[in-house]
Amino acid sequence: MKKLNIVIGMSGGIDSSVAAYILKKSNFNVVGITFKLWQGASRCCDISDINNAKSIAYKIGIPHYVIDISKEFEKKVVKYFIKEYLNGRTPNPCVVCNAEIKIPFLFKKLNLLGFDYVATGHYAKIFKKNKEYFLAKGKDSKKTQEYFLARVHSEYLKKILFPLGDLLKSEVKKIADEKELNLRKTESQEVCFIPANKKYYEFIIDYLKTKKDFSGKIVDKNLKELGSHNCYFKFTIGQREGLGISDKTPYYVMNIDPKNKNVIVGKKEDLYCDKMKVKDIYFYIKKSENLLQAYVKTRYNQQERPAEIEIIGNNEAIIKFQKPISAITKGQLAVFYDNNIVLGSGWIE
Repeated sequence: MKKLNIVIGMSGGIDSSVAAYILKKSNFNVVGITFKLWQGASRCCDISDINNAKSIAYKIGIPHYVIDISKEFEKKVVKYFIKEYLNGRTPNPCVVCNAEIKIPFLFKKLNLLGFDYVATGHYAKIFKKNKEYFLAKGKDSKKTQEYFLARVHSEYLKKILFPLGDLLKSEVKKIADEKELNLRKTESQEVCFIPANKKYYEFIIDYLKTKKDFSGKIVDKNLKELGSHNCYFKFTIGQREGLGISDKTPYYVMNIDPKNKNVIVGKKEDLYCDKMKVKDIYFYIKKSENLLQAYVKTRYNQQERPAEIEIIGNNEAIIKFQKPISAITKGQLAVFYDNNIVLGSGWIE
């Protein structure tokens, strides 16, 4: 029987290293690919992680290649990230990177090599029903990463493998320790292309190379001035700390007005909302009606909530939740579920 040929994305971290090991142990022909994405990054794409990936590939006995796609990454991810913050939104660069950089470029390599499958170290699963393929949650409910993959086109799903989909993070760590595959040792949750010693807004200002004034006012929902700030895009919806204003009960960031550079704040109850608009919807299912009952999450690590999705013109939808939820954030991804299966997603407007 012919061996399957698999190209796997390797970041140099524990998850993709163990995923590559599992595939090799399963007697597949495996080739590791690490993308050079950004100079001076904090993780995933800096020189130490590239060297880690190369060392791991050598250790488990697979070929390894480094591909420089930094120009494409800057265009698709970094500039998107900056533009969203400047427009008063909170971007989700990992979602965009998976959908427009990592997965498509792995498939370019697959096609070039004539291989059978692409693999990654994500905690997710592929679910097949009636010859159709769907994205699904991984076994580890605390680590599952299907949210970050919910913009990956369905055409790719039939040729993607997630070796960690049926494993817990604790099991992956155990394999890594036993086989000495954890070279990075620590994991970071920060944006990968931002240096470890910088805040994201400092990175944006440095990238723009501008002396433009981003300062403005902190105002309540009636536009009454309560304070001031030195950079409007250093705040995110729901933020409580760092406002520099005090009251009997705390204030939270409700909205950001980039035109006037105002940060609008309110009380905790002001953060709750039961309706939102999403744009650029992408569905994995075939829709027969414009009204859909589903479960929806508005950010990663949030429990999805029951909602009604009403499709309106121009690939948009109005989502109505059964109960109000807190801190819905423009620019984040809303993902739609049927139990553990991803039905689709849309960007929060």
